[in-house]
Amino acid sequence: MANITTLENVITKVHQDSIHHFDETVPVHEMEFDSLKQMWISGKPVDVAPTAQRLFSNRLRVPYSYLSRCPEDLQARNLNYWIEQERKNRDTFFCRFNGQSLRAVFTDRYQPLDNMEILAQLLEQGFSPGLKVQFSLDHGMFLLKIPEFEKAFGVNSGHGPLDEIIPGIVFTNSEVGLIAFSIESFFYRLVCTNGLISVAKTNGSRFKHISNRGLENFSETLAMVIEGSAANQEGFLLSRQSHVDNPMASIEAFSRRFGLSQNEAEIVKKAFLMEPGDTLFFVINAFTAAAKADNLTTADVYKFEKAGGQILSMVKS
Repeated sequence: MANITTLENVITKVHQDSIHHFDETVPVHEMEFDSLKQMWISGKPVDVAPTAQRLFSNRLRVPYSYLSRCPEDLQARNLNYWIEQERKNRDTFFCRFNGQSLRAVFTDRYQPLDNMEILAQLLEQGFSPGLKVQFSLDHGMFLLKIPEFEKAFGVNSGHGPLDEIIPGIVFTNSEVGLIAFSIESFFYRLVCTNGLISVAKTNGSRFKHISNRGLENFSETLAMVIEGSAANQEGFLLSRQSHVDNPMASIEAFSRRFGLSQNEAEIVKKAFLMEPGDTLFFVINAFTAAAKADNLTTADVYKFEKAGGQILSMVKS
């Protein structure tokens, strides 16, 4: 679950996190592996972070699941053979470092978009440093949510206490290739005081790291997402009225559809049992509530919340 803080504190945290980050274009012939976790670049020893390990595996066409189980000498033989083949096709790699650790490796087509650039854009758009936000950051992904409390709406059907939903905007980015930069809408469900988060996809935009369109279109995309957010209010109301005969079977089907593992599907089922119901609203709520499970990465949180949003987008009047 995202931490609640101010935009100013997020800027401070991201700045501190990136102090030792730098980028460098490296000749491929200056790369050699001791193992999947250790290599030499331009004559200097470098640790290879897990994100870079997977990127190298994909780029060199050696399955990570295989490499990670091999002894180090076999890892080195595989990687050094295939990087030698790579030298026949390209001269350089674009590398992203954190001190002495390689955190990502890309081709020269990659266009970096750092988290600090996104935060700078928010300040330019007039967002206050003291604004309350929800925030999550780890080595793989950046997730920032800005609630719009003044636009709250109720989704109960006139029975029981008011069930309020707070709309807002969510910004996601990965400096190491896990996900494209995106601006989307989200919905924050107020259940008592525990702040259960419910995210839904609307007319958001995603920008792959192969151009500067994400920054160039920032203002227009932001306005579009804010405008399109209202369309999902009806979806929430309709989901309350959409009966589901077998919620557990629906959770399993949606989990398969959105690529969740069996373990992730079980997390969703456990979340459903905390607040069961026989309408689609409670199925959606189970996916978004699963994002509160312990020991999740930021990418895991986003996956659960995104799945809930994708289900909501299927609701038809």
